[in-house]
Amino acid sequence: MRQVELLDLVVEPDQYKVYRVLGSNRQEIELPKLSFELLMYLIEHAGKVCTVEQITAAVWKNTIVSSETITQRITLLRKALDDDPKQPTYIESVRGRGYRLLVKPIEPSAVEPKKFSFRVPVVVALLSIAVVLYWMLSKETQVSDTAAMNTEVQASNPVELLIERGSYYFSTGQGDNTNRAIELFSEALKLEPNNRAALIGLSLALSKSVCRYNQPAELAIEAKQYAMQALALNGSDSDKSKAQAAVAYAWDCFGNLDQALAAYMLSTQLDAKNYASMGSAAHLLETKGELIQAYNLTLKAKQLQPNNHMADLQISRIFELLNFSSKAQLNYQELFVLYPDNVFINEAYPRFLYFQGRLTEAKSEFEKVLKRDIKRHEVLAYYAELVWLLEGKEQALPWFKAAAEVSPGTSYPNSLVQILNNQLTAQEAIKRLELIEEAVERGDSWPINYIEASLIALWAVKDQNAALGYLQKAVQLGYLNSEYLALSPLFAALKERPEFYQLIDDINQRREKMHQEFLAAYPPPET
Repeated sequence: MRQVELLDLVVEPDQYKVYRVLGSNRQEIELPKLSFELLMYLIEHAGKVCTVEQITAAVWKNTIVSSETITQRITLLRKALDDDPKQPTYIESVRGRGYRLLVKPIEPSAVEPKKFSFRVPVVVALLSIAVVLYWMLSKETQVSDTAAMNTEVQASNPVELLIERGSYYFSTGQGDNTNRAIELFSEALKLEPNNRAALIGLSLALSKSVCRYNQPAELAIEAKQYAMQALALNGSDSDKSKAQAAVAYAWDCFGNLDQALAAYMLSTQLDAKNYASMGSAAHLLETKGELIQAYNLTLKAKQLQPNNHMADLQISRIFELLNFSSKAQLNYQELFVLYPDNVFINEAYPRFLYFQGRLTEAKSEFEKVLKRDIKRHEVLAYYAELVWLLEGKEQALPWFKAAAEVSPGTSYPNSLVQILNNQLTAQEAIKRLELIEEAVERGDSWPINYIEASLIALWAVKDQNAALGYLQKAVQLGYLNSEYLALSPLFAALKERPEFYQLIDDINQRREKMHQEFLAAYPPPET
């Protein structure tokens, strides 16, 4: 009789039966016929994304059903299997595409006898590793000798499985899962200290925890060390490109824009198909105000990976800065619906509305983001500004405080709280300005540094000329957000200075120049 094993599940296709095996206990899971056939289709296509259309044709045959019917059936199947859709063990939702079975099915009859089995104690040390791994990948399953009486289950290399699961959790885009990825890659390195994939995976996960989830910047230094260790190993240009990309990401998350951009570009030189490095380099070029170069590189990345939502986000931002506003809005809206867990997308669409002066709409969309539990200081700070503009400064202060609490190690939101609450003396402010200048000289040339410096000079030092000077430096580094400067209540004191409006005009003229250059090189995006 044919059997298929999925972690702690045993499926008997001929009998239309599914069991959960917990030690010596074997408990049947009742599945309706459609749910069972859906499960079998996913098993037969394990690891692949199955579209709604494919599932409909295979499971519902000639019957016409809606996508909602598929979604409901997936929900029922998950409930029966005790599978959490937010942290799936078996069935993953791939937004905008379909569903995928995460677990590799194992048929005991196909096990090669020379392969090590979880349930056959060949070597005590390897058995311990396998049992730990099996526990990590299953739902409270414990391997026992009694269960071994029925079948043998083939085990892949434990390190490979740790890396595979670490890569999965890394890709989900959630803070808790990034921590899980760090744990899994670390376990793999305990077994194989020079495993390139584990070194790169751990480096990327540590950097991601800094960039996306507000962990201490020191973790980016640790990430760079792991990436450099991987880079030192012998390998192909493709291997070196991946390691170089990890080095770049660490520099990126540590704040050194110039080092990061150079490393990303070197990564693309080593492997002309490394779309991830292209996209990251494009983002940094956009940050430096080089919109045409950023667009060209993003297009290449998009061609290499058409279903690349981060490239779509980057293109949307470039269209926004090039004054193709209607096209940018359509892109932002679609991404906002399709990727509700992506922190960057959640910030981008309501921020766009804010910069367009659509304050009430922007506030409403930011409130949707807050309900999605997106913890990002930029989201909270922009929301605070909108509250200020619509309701008053006092109502906004708690939100600025919340932004600082989300990123306690990030200078900008903490500076906002201090200056708005008169907690930064002029002497302390001057020292802070000196530190910002030193950071820029070391390579931390993000324009936001000088935006922060401008606000410190304006609010704490009470020096409008210095504030304007820092804004000019931000523009020299590539800052192009003229709409924000004109709208933000933080810069209200400068709005009586003609130099302030001249600076905004300078930004707009630069953007218009690139707008015309873009039209000369590409068909208008809005046609």
